Amino acid sequence: MARVGADLRRQDFVKATVKVIAEHGVANATTRRIAAAADCPLASLHYVFRTKDELFYAVYESLFTLPQQSLDQVPAGLTPSETAAEMLRQVVNWFSTNPDLARAQSELFFWTIRNQPEMATKIYSVGVEATEQALGRTIGNRLDPAALKATSRTLILLFDGLLVAWTAHGDLERLKAETETACQALALLVSSHSPAPGS
Repeated sequence: MARVGADLRRQDFVKATVKVIAEHGVANATTRRIAAAADCPLASLHYVFRTKDELFYAVYESLFTLPQQSLDQVPAGLTPSETAAEMLRQVVNWFSTNPDLARAQSELFFWTIRNQPEMATKIYSVGVEATEQALGRTIGNRLDPAALKATSRTLILLFDGLLVAWTAHGDLERLKAETETACQALALLVSSHSPAPGS
């Protein structure tokens, strides 16, 4: 029973960290401020997360896991091009309905590149692998491994660009329009790798 409590406490701290980073930035995301946002004692935070880096990595894990779940909403029966485009659309839509998470992801990643480059490399690798696996589950063997890798990396690059742009301009309608342009570009890339019908 205590373990369930610790898991719930861990989730509370991750959610509080996202909120604090979104509101105050990473540099001002002190453990004291995070504990207060979670409405928990500071000692509990240090018990669950030994270091701030460990806490930040847990935030990253949640930022990858939650939107990845939205990829399961892609309808079956689509072509590989339609599937890849819909996956990009779903992830952007998830983040646009969770703006604190979008802001926290941008803030945290840029801070990590500057301050913890090894962690940034690890985080990026995890994201690429998770996206490639999600594409593999939905597209299956309709793309060869090289095309699958190129598609997953391009999807991430397009998503990252859309997220940064939206963080800067804050215009949801513009984000939707730019997402559709990105989806068309991704679909064209996948089409160029897909076997011709009947071949």
